[in-house]
Amino acid sequence: MKNKGFTLVELLAVIVILAVIFILIFPAVEHILVKSKETISNEQINTILDAAYDLSLKQLDILPERGKTTYITLAQLKNEGLIAADIKNPETKELYPNNLVISIENVGAGYKYSNSNSKLNGDYLYTVILNQTLDSSLKPDIIFDINLPENSDGNYVEEIDINQPYTKVNYTAESSEGTDLTSRVYVSITLNDSSVESVDTSKLGIYKIYYTVVDDNGYSNMVIRYIIITDEENPQLTLPDNNTLSTSVTEFDLLEGVTCTDNSGVCNITTSGTIKFGEVGKYSITYIAQDSSGNTDTQERIITIE
Repeated sequence: MKNKGFTLVELLAVIVILAVIFILIFPAVEHILVKSKETISNEQINTILDAAYDLSLKQLDILPERGKTTYITLAQLKNEGLIAADIKNPETKELYPNNLVISIENVGAGYKYSNSNSKLNGDYLYTVILNQTLDSSLKPDIIFDINLPENSDGNYVEEIDINQPYTKVNYTAESSEGTDLTSRVYVSITLNDSSVESVDTSKLGIYKIYYTVVDDNGYSNMVIRYIIITDEENPQLTLPDNNTLSTSVTEFDLLEGVTCTDNSGVCNITTSGTIKFGEVGKYSITYIAQDSSGNTDTQERIITIE
């Protein structure tokens, strides 16, 4: 008996049915995905709000008087170890900026609120200020006491060879109205985007030093200083003079008297080439010194048997 396939009309009918099903269920699936993303986003916001509350318990002086508002930044929470340095915005998949502002308003007891970015603890309303659009001319200034090297993008970038001194800088800050904000500058440091306590020039990588400040009106500014620890210097091999051995010698330490120095403090020495003991001839031995960054120094030495 011959099998009969679908006719063109039947295929079109199936396609139409599938299209109708898709049209019916797509909004529901899309709604579930959107709600899921909103839930994760709200959880992250709550994490930031809880960290801000914990900070205010540790530093009671940041709590404002009745009817007043103070502002802190995400950098402060990171500095105090109250929140992960790699906290991300679920919607953009990018890190929340260090100068993300959290306001703390003394609203008094019985205050009602409905903002999903806020949380009330006692008399104080904590709010994460997202998508803050501010007039750039009103941002507070951060001024360093020395001229830092800038790249073409206007960022402060400097390269330091491994184990060389790192220069700290002093700074001042003031609002657009001229109010001194120096005491409000908060500094956080990352190495390869992981939070660290300080710049250690013995470790290769990119340090980012974040300077953030917020004024009384919630206007914030953040300056990033990039410190790139590099190692482009080759290690230095020092070899003894070429040796002459007699045919009666049966062993010889190729590394005896060989030294290597490097600015990283790491210097591995390997050799290639062999000596046929007891056989008259000249034997070339290659020495390779390599540091932790892969920089090398190669030299040759002649061992003569006669």
